[in-house]
Amino acid sequence: MPRFLAVGAIIALCIGLVALLYFKPWRADVESPRFIDRLPLAEVIGKTHILELAEDLGPAIYSNQIAFREFLSPEFILSQGKLNGLNLQEPIYFFGDEAKGDISNWGAMIQVNDSSKILPGIRRFEKSTKISDSTLFDQRVYHIPEFDITIGYGKDWVLIARKASFKKYFAHVVSAKLNSIAPRWRRFLEDKLFNDKSLQMSVDSEQLREYGISSILCGSTADSSSFTLHARVSHMDTIPFTLKSGGEAFERTEFTKRMINLHLNIDRLRQSKDHPVYLLIEKMAKKISFPLAEFLNTWGGDISFRQGGIQTMQEPYIESELDENFNVTEVTKYKEVKISGFSLALSMNENRSRFMKRLFDKGILTSDNNKTRMLYFPPMKMQNTKQGVNFYTSSTQPKTVPSQEQSILWDYNYVPVLFTLDSIQVRTSFGKINIGLSKLVKDNIKEE
Repeated sequence: MPRFLAVGAIIALCIGLVALLYFKPWRADVESPRFIDRLPLAEVIGKTHILELAEDLGPAIYSNQIAFREFLSPEFILSQGKLNGLNLQEPIYFFGDEAKGDISNWGAMIQVNDSSKILPGIRRFEKSTKISDSTLFDQRVYHIPEFDITIGYGKDWVLIARKASFKKYFAHVVSAKLNSIAPRWRRFLEDKLFNDKSLQMSVDSEQLREYGISSILCGSTADSSSFTLHARVSHMDTIPFTLKSGGEAFERTEFTKRMINLHLNIDRLRQSKDHPVYLLIEKMAKKISFPLAEFLNTWGGDISFRQGGIQTMQEPYIESELDENFNVTEVTKYKEVKISGFSLALSMNENRSRFMKRLFDKGILTSDNNKTRMLYFPPMKMQNTKQGVNFYTSSTQPKTVPSQEQSILWDYNYVPVLFTLDSIQVRTSFGKINIGLSKLVKDNIKEE
């Protein structure tokens, strides 16, 4: 009998241990993932404090007299967020993938205070546009064809994305686990460099890596006339040039549309023919059979270029005329032609003469009536200087002034975009992109 009881006790103990291991009563209920665990990964990721961004853009909105500017104020945006259960005092997170210069797929996630207000908010929006719904991953989602977006939400989150990319993002959001935040999102959120900016963004793509760039981190500021992205660019290899303290440069004028002022130490670039920067320049140079190696061995690292304004030049042409004996003769005449002003100054070393002869031999430079033509540019005067060589279309050689600025100004459909290089470290460069807002506002937003 005692032996039977002992065996029974052992069996009961085993059954109890098995049950204990299976049911794990000491384990708490599985916790829901945090909001940040749900964030989908993409080439472009970022966040914005929408109320601060609206405040930053306020001067531009009011100075350009945007018709519905009262609906873009921080106060109105906050009130609408509360009405629809959204927590707009916390950041909005966004993400997307780049294709051919555009963000082809994109989405955004907003934190929710009261999910019971989300559906009524969608239904209110239905009064002004068509909305359809369907089921995805056992959850209801809402499609707005007019804006090509789909909306899905949960207890503490709402996802808004382009319809084509919604399913991929939604699958990640609803299947997220606790503490499963993507390492790149964690690094981005822990980076404090642009924490004082209303918008922060990180770009990491295959296209950037082709240029030797591992990632770009940006933060934004704005004023009444422009929007600025401050950037930190992380390179995969040592940057093959450094910045000089300054040099001679053309001044920007009222009608300047394009301008380059760079002063670089390029000794390493000359020797780094397998560097991504060299390979990128070489790829562009091959399109016109430009002798890149000879140029870098001649160039002193300084370039100043300015284009813009209208200049008038006398262009010769041949016309056939009949003389008094009715013989056909060819007569050289001149006509006034209006061209865009053009100035280019390059610093060069002792290899200048040999390199310039090389350009003439290849037909990149040609002589044209005591002037020099560079490919498709109009005939220009060419002037050798102590520092290098100047090309210009004006009647006199443009004046240069000492400058420390390292920048490129480019006009895109009358929108000025200024790229500025502030500093360079071993594998990191810092700069900013300033975008003029006036033309963008006039083209895309109706005024009063």
